[in-house]
Amino acid sequence: MSYEIPQQLEYKEKIIFGLTFKQLAYLFVFAPIVIILFFKTQLHLYVKIFISVNLSALAFSFMFLDLQTHIKNVTAWFRNKRIEKPKQFAKFIPVKEIKDDLIILNDNKKIAILKVEPINFSIKPENAKEAITAAFQKFLNSIDFPVQILMNTQSLNLNDYFSELEKKIQKNKDFSHLFTKYKEHLENITSQKNVLNRNFYLVIPEKSDINVQTQICQSKLENIGLKSSRVKTEQLQTLVYNFFNYSEGRPRKIENFPSFIKIDNQYIKTIHAHGYPRNVESGFLDKIVSSLGDFDLSLHIEPYDIETMMVSLNKELQKQRADLYSAKLKNTLNPSLEIKYEDTQNVLRNLQKGKEKLFNISLYINCRANSLQELELLTKRIQAELNALLIIPKQSTFRMAQGLQSCAPLAMNNLKISRNITTEALSAFFPFTSSFLQADKTGVWIGLNKNNIPIIKDIFKLSNPNGICLASSGSGKSYMAKLLISRYLLNGVKVIVIDPQGEYKNLVERFKGQRIDLSSESETIINPLDLMGHNYQEKRLALMDLMPIMLGELTEPQKSFIDKAITEAYEKKGITKDSSTWNNEPPILEDLLEELVKKEKRASTLERTTIRSLIN
Repeated sequence: MSYEIPQQLEYKEKIIFGLTFKQLAYLFVFAPIVIILFFKTQLHLYVKIFISVNLSALAFSFMFLDLQTHIKNVTAWFRNKRIEKPKQFAKFIPVKEIKDDLIILNDNKKIAILKVEPINFSIKPENAKEAITAAFQKFLNSIDFPVQILMNTQSLNLNDYFSELEKKIQKNKDFSHLFTKYKEHLENITSQKNVLNRNFYLVIPEKSDINVQTQICQSKLENIGLKSSRVKTEQLQTLVYNFFNYSEGRPRKIENFPSFIKIDNQYIKTIHAHGYPRNVESGFLDKIVSSLGDFDLSLHIEPYDIETMMVSLNKELQKQRADLYSAKLKNTLNPSLEIKYEDTQNVLRNLQKGKEKLFNISLYINCRANSLQELELLTKRIQAELNALLIIPKQSTFRMAQGLQSCAPLAMNNLKISRNITTEALSAFFPFTSSFLQADKTGVWIGLNKNNIPIIKDIFKLSNPNGICLASSGSGKSYMAKLLISRYLLNGVKVIVIDPQGEYKNLVERFKGQRIDLSSESETIINPLDLMGHNYQEKRLALMDLMPIMLGELTEPQKSFIDKAITEAYEKKGITKDSSTWNNEPPILEDLLEELVKKEKRASTLERTTIRSLIN
């Protein structure tokens, strides 16, 4: 489903000569100076021309090139060019303390963070996607406080999984060599493919009551079908420390360059979204989320106050209408302004109807690398992905420090490059679209997903733990099955293989398993009457289903005699409905045969024929 993003609603009205109020202010400041200099001073003509040209160029820069902002950015950059002292770090990373599952900033603002488990959005059917998007719209409409959605990239850590598996190996030393090989292989695969894990967080700054805000967000996320959990104090510390590359309590050194920032030996560059396409598909950010590379994605969402927004939009409409009327009098066309006027009207109409809300959003991407060359390559790749989505990317030159802070899990939008957007259009930015590492500690490695993340799953935790492997002949189905069997054996799973062609003989010998040959000449055979840990009543029902398979189609009298014979064969071994007797030695088919022979001797002439057919 396609969603339409309205144009930037803020409009700078043209007062005269196509100039805004700010531009006219600069003109009135510089023009008198140039006039006085040229006509009222006794300087040499060439000096007058030289000074006048420079002043005019300066005025032009202030009016049309936003020189004031550039001066402000360069000044701020120069102040934070090199950060080494504790006071500088305290100002740059304004974290006062982390306690009680909260990050407390220098201004005593509290931050709570929810960790959100993403879903495989792209493989959902269209009606499911629409339902998720509609639920996300309800989540957006329910919040009256700013939030930050953060996708944080981290190195893949499988230590918890390996530790759990190693505990099981201690009970069976025969598998220790296999575990070592398995661990080495999985680690080599992840290192060769440069696998990085990604976690999704919802960062919530305190506005009224931080606990109430967190509970609201958790309940609304649950309605979308997203599992979320409150990030605890220790995890919050790890998240902040890893983001700012802490070592011994803080970063060693931060060097701020115009086009990148360097923390110790790590190079970082921030890209911001400058322009957005007119139409987007639901979940379109998945192409960025699932891209390879070490980068963080930060989406700041700030809802407007409805009453204030109504007044502001009415003012914007008046300014736009005035300029459109002026253009009409001059018989000139301004298609961009006409579209903006229509968008503003539609947004105001929907706000008044209570259909939508208006938000300010900021989209930043924080690229990381170990060298400048790698950083430039990653930056260009991310910019190419953004361009493919018709999002115009720009680098925050001289503002890398603010960019890094805006991508930190601290809900600080210091870069302040925002764009207004409605609820419906913002729902297309749904970012929780690709699953990354979700390793079950009791699971086995099944394969790699599209992001090269290992799929480690315990299928026995699923509601229906059945599976099937389909592929063309010779493509490796048997190899895959043997591989999974060996990995399940590491987990202590009991495996039974029905092997008509004897393919698994070597595997059974390798893991010292038991081979049962179904043959009249074999030394081993399956006893169908063995309870094998099953319920006695259920086993008897199963046997009544098995007998027609072994003996052919049975009549009702035959089924009756078989049922009685089975009961008596079990009673002879002391096995009854009492569960304490179920571990007794089970009967075999010979015992069942003897019970039928006994019945034949006691039966009437008519019954003997029925029982004899069973005995035969």
